[in-house]
Amino acid sequence: MTLDVVIVAYRSDDVIRRLVEVSRELPDVDCVVVVDNGDGCSAAVAEGMGARAIRRPDNPGFGAGQNAGVAATSAPFVLLLNPDAVPVASGISAGRQYLAAHDDVAAVQGAIVNDSSGAAERSQGIELGPLHLWGRALGLRRLARWGPVRRLAATSRLRDHVERAVATPTDVETLAATALLVRRSAFDEVGGFDERYFLYGEDLDLCRRWRRARWRLVALPSQFARHQSGASSAGWWERELVWWNGTMQFAARWWRPWAWVSAVGAAVTRWFGLSLSRPSGTGEAWRSVVMSGVSLRRGRDLEHSL
Repeated sequence: MTLDVVIVAYRSDDVIRRLVEVSRELPDVDCVVVVDNGDGCSAAVAEGMGARAIRRPDNPGFGAGQNAGVAATSAPFVLLLNPDAVPVASGISAGRQYLAAHDDVAAVQGAIVNDSSGAAERSQGIELGPLHLWGRALGLRRLARWGPVRRLAATSRLRDHVERAVATPTDVETLAATALLVRRSAFDEVGGFDERYFLYGEDLDLCRRWRRARWRLVALPSQFARHQSGASSAGWWERELVWWNGTMQFAARWWRPWAWVSAVGAAVTRWFGLSLSRPSGTGEAWRSVVMSGVSLRRGRDLEHSL
């Protein structure tokens, strides 16, 4: 059972050579595709190394890039990579074997390890909900370093923030699209990524639609990739705006009214903090963090009422 690899790059010239090289050396890889969403040389570098390149200088977003890359391949399994995630051959092989042995599983992902700290990142677990948003809005993640807080979180819907790796293959609600190994037939069945998302939220949406279609999602104990988290973003402030923009779009499309009201409260709280950090960006933060989701929700509610 062969494997294709799709890498969506954005101004990733400094890392794409190594990533293509490592991807081509994965066992049973048939084709490596680099979708260049930027205006750099990633496509040219990839082609020079024998990979297939697709140029999208208009930068339609991560999900749209992945859809284009998957459409250009044909293997039964496809590894979807961030440009800052370097795959681990042994983990990817274990994932491919698991998919081959379990035909009701749409996608698998093993542990994603931060390249700088060596610690596991949150890459699987419970679907993001209001508690997650409020935790991020209030900056509560740092409290997880304390033993009592960690033990409390482990009994709640925040447990995947303190238990980031699994000891055995485990069914989960969501997998992050960092180094995601998918079954092509399952990907095609649900139409791939929703291209209305630009960045963030698209993996939550894909996993939600897989579960609705009765596919399983499984987290594996093997290490899948080393990740330089946030390397493709301009800075923490900009990354925070993009994260809230995509995540609030997901909440606007899928959450029940009570959860949506809570999401808006968390978004306003985060906007206030971001505005204090950069007063000149108050308007931009309001539009990205709050209004993008609110406008989408209003349009959705209006459509449903007609």
